[in-house]
Amino acid sequence: MRVWAMLALAASVAGISGQALAAGERLVVGPYPGAPWKRITDKSGPQGWIHEQIPASHANDDYSEMLTDQAFVANRGVDPSMFLRTIYGQVGGACDGVKVSGPTPQTENGRRVAYGQVRCGTERGQRYGVHIFYKVIAGDDALYSISWEIRVPASADGDLLSFPRGEESKAGALLKAEAAADRYLVSQVFLCSADSAEARCR
Repeated sequence: MRVWAMLALAASVAGISGQALAAGERLVVGPYPGAPWKRITDKSGPQGWIHEQIPASHANDDYSEMLTDQAFVANRGVDPSMFLRTIYGQVGGACDGVKVSGPTPQTENGRRVAYGQVRCGTERGQRYGVHIFYKVIAGDDALYSISWEIRVPASADGDLLSFPRGEESKAGALLKAEAAADRYLVSQVFLCSADSAEARCR
């Protein structure tokens, strides 16, 4: 399990073990656009779950992007923005040169939602930084945290990236990838209640 998923677990008041979460509302995490992805972590229990996906062509221990979705039953009723602020407060223990954006509260289909970003200049013990985009949804059954992350060149400041000479085109590719992740979290990640009449929930 990645350090960033563990931070979300730390922000929750309960861990994950035992049997599967009871059926009720349903978190929809659509297929990530582009090349196929594969699930490398699938754990669930009475207090929630965690799923981690990476591009199918990447090795499980050597990848550049990850998509994570988590459910925290004990955190139902918690404000999504407060949850993100808790994560922000813990990032410094895993990262140098941290910059954050948000939380930005929203209401989607009558539910409280918050978006936010973490830009880690250099992950502790690694030779790279990480940019993470979050969406947190307050459901009736649980609080849901969905994040997309991408590794970036290490830097002393999460807002100041420097690509090696001859690789300047990667900066443009990163901006496109992050814009795509933004659109994905908004349009392809949502919560459906058990009796939802929305067409996308059927």
